[in-house]
Amino acid sequence: MVQDNPETIENLTKDTQQTHDELTDTTDQQDEAITPPNLTVNHDTTHLDTTTSSVSTSHKRTWSFWSSYKSDDNGVTSAPNNIHTHNNSIPFNKDGPPIPTNMPIRSSESTPGPAAPKYGNPLANTYIPHDANLNSYSQDSTVSIIKASEEETDQEPNIVVPAFDILPEKSIWHSMADMMGSRNSNPQKYVYRMDPMSRLNKITQCNKRPLKILIVGVHGFFPLKVLRTFIGEPTGTSMKFITEAEGIVKKYFQKRKIPIELSKISLEKEGEIFDRVDFFFDVMRRYSKEINSSDFIYFVSHSQGCPVTIILLAKLIETGIINIDNSKLFNNQNNNLDDINLFGNKKIISILGMAGINNGPFYGRDQTLLVKAYQTIAKDAMMELFELQRFDTIQTKKLVQSIKTIIANNVKLTLVGSINDQLVPLYSAFCLFVDHPYIFRATFIDRNSRTPSFITRILKIAGTLLDLGYRDHDIVKEISGSLVGPLTGGGHSTIYNEKQVYELGLKFALETTDTNGDVPVIYTPYKLSELGNNPYHLPWCMRGLLFETKRNMDNDEINTLYLEYEEWKPESKQLKDIRYRLNGLRYKL
Repeated sequence: MVQDNPETIENLTKDTQQTHDELTDTTDQQDEAITPPNLTVNHDTTHLDTTTSSVSTSHKRTWSFWSSYKSDDNGVTSAPNNIHTHNNSIPFNKDGPPIPTNMPIRSSESTPGPAAPKYGNPLANTYIPHDANLNSYSQDSTVSIIKASEEETDQEPNIVVPAFDILPEKSIWHSMADMMGSRNSNPQKYVYRMDPMSRLNKITQCNKRPLKILIVGVHGFFPLKVLRTFIGEPTGTSMKFITEAEGIVKKYFQKRKIPIELSKISLEKEGEIFDRVDFFFDVMRRYSKEINSSDFIYFVSHSQGCPVTIILLAKLIETGIINIDNSKLFNNQNNNLDDINLFGNKKIISILGMAGINNGPFYGRDQTLLVKAYQTIAKDAMMELFELQRFDTIQTKKLVQSIKTIIANNVKLTLVGSINDQLVPLYSAFCLFVDHPYIFRATFIDRNSRTPSFITRILKIAGTLLDLGYRDHDIVKEISGSLVGPLTGGGHSTIYNEKQVYELGLKFALETTDTNGDVPVIYTPYKLSELGNNPYHLPWCMRGLLFETKRNMDNDEINTLYLEYEEWKPESKQLKDIRYRLNGLRYKL
């Protein structure tokens, strides 16, 4: 039997350990080699970047969305024809949304786009090529909206008062009266209803070319999660607004058999008013050619987005980014004006403001415990809203100046408030410190708010008087504080679901005449601290309202108002107080 040599065993052990270490290192290298890299989309090249650099997950909630719809027999969703795509394509995942790989952004080499959002639109800040198939993305983004609309059709309709038809129709007698009124230096009080076909046929040359429409959506204030527990999640995104408006616009022009090319821009960014205006201005400036190729531009905004939209539009007009009459050059980065008629018809531009915080939230809300607690978390964006309650702040001064600018350029505003808004009073949504024939005011009354007929009648009469250029004797200001809705389920987040609201803004833009000559904007500031404090103000306001109604409207409205007051049995403390202070109606003041 042969005995083992100790040195031989020791050498064999060392060789075995070395071989094992080499195999282990080789295996680790192979495992590291087959580890998949992080895929990042490079919009400036035509390939996927397969580097192993990590992708940051902390993005700002800022994005803009551009898409285009062209009405044709095939129902193809298309982008503007003047966008050069370099034969780009969009691959799609079978189990997920499309992945954009090489969709170019015009002038993206010099101007970087906004950061991608944490949630929402995956095609952030990119042009959609005309041959891109967006069916899967469109269905995913609008499925909840379509379901909600289908459910609403089975219920009783909501109400928007006053209706658009309170404006008188245009006639020869009205034209003569306006001419005589202008000679007597009496400013025009309101605009007239008219058939839109004459104007639209002139623009499209009797349907020889499609009407180019651009819808721009601007969302409102998005609170942090701390406050969302009380007022609900922010469902009013810009994409939601332009989707709702798109359906109304398509239906409107299909009914009149007018071909259209419909484009959309969804502007989204959280923050303070002027920060959002500057950000959106940079986004819109990159689209100057597409904007100025449009015949009709329809802005749809909500909450804080209303003053943001007004200031933004004024800035776009003042800087020449939006050229109203197409008679002068504008800021176009490509310097290509071949597709734009520089001597064509004037653009039709309008703004729909839904529950706009134009005069701040309810007065005194900044002193509540909830707002004070929230102020320590996000004091800038939240507390800036209360700056709009004072007329000497830079926010209000800029807003008033911007309103004068856009109205001087023939822009029409439709301002709709919500009856049971938990954040914005009616006088703020109505922007009652300014008055002009190009401003139409209405109130959205949710069917679930159980608003008494008497209150509905008052708002209908007051809105009619305001839209016809008469005084409401401050009755809207006096009763606004008593109409505040609950913190959860209030009307601030239900108004943008109502199709009648979008249709009203569309009709006021397309079916009304222009003023004869320059009509100045009347600016009348007031003290919010005095609203609703004196119990004797409301009866005096009602007396003035009845006087204006008898003088300028049908007496049937007053008779109906008396009957509805007698049948009214309020339950809440605020409404009981209104009935008590208006007890003089029993004696028909």
